[in-house]
This record gives sequence, C-alpha cells and structure tokens, in this order.
Amino acid sequence: MTILRAAAVAAAVLALGACQQEEPKAPAVPATPVAEVVSGATGADQAVACMAYLALKQGALEAQTPPGDVTAVRAAMNDWEGLALMSMTQDEVPQYFASSFAVEDDASPGKIEVTSAWCPANKPAAS
Repeated sequence: MTILRAAAVAAAVLALGACQQEEPKAPAVPATPVAEVVSGATGADQAVACMAYLALKQGALEAQTPPGDVTAVRAAMNDWEGLALMSMTQDEVPQYFASSFAVEDDASPGKIEVTSAWCPANKPAAS
C-alpha cells in the first residue's frame, strides 16, 4: 500500500509540475506601420495622402474633451498642400483631397496616429 501511495504522490507531483510550466509567450504585436498610401508615395500623391491623415487627426483632436491643440496639425497640412499645389491646380487639390479623405476615413486609430505623426515629422519646408 505504501508503494501505491508513493506512486500516487509522485504522479501528483509530476502532474502539478506539468501544470505549472510556463505558458508559451505570444509573439509581440508588431507596431502599426505608417499607411502605405503615404510611405509608398511621392510628390502630390504623398502630399494629399498626408493631408487626409492629418485631417483625420485634426478631427480626432477636435472631438476630445477638452479639444486638443490642432495648431501643429494645421501647419503641417498647409505645408503638404503647398507641395501638392506645385504639381496640381487649385481645383485638383481639393478634389483629390476629398477622395483621399473618403478612402482613408475608415483607417484604424492606430494607423491614423502613426501616419499623422509621420507626416509632420517629414513635412516639406514651409513655402
């Protein structure tokens, strides 16, 4: 009987040890990349895409209680608009912006945050 008890205790210890093993760690969640429509574009395409993401960020800031400061966002938007106007007309830029904004309007908050931070950091010199 003592052999059975010893075997039972040993089995219980092994089972308990197996239960206490460290769970495998989940892989780290990758950082949200800058929107490809911005990072993969150049010139007016990049400018208008940044304008769209900056407009989304401005809307998010204005929706906060109290509203966030949009001064830097607006300044970056103006600089990107100046770049767009170098290769597009006064009529083309608002049309392209409206369609870009409509396409990007459903971007995730993370994508908006990362991309709207990239755009001011990479904005062209003030014109």
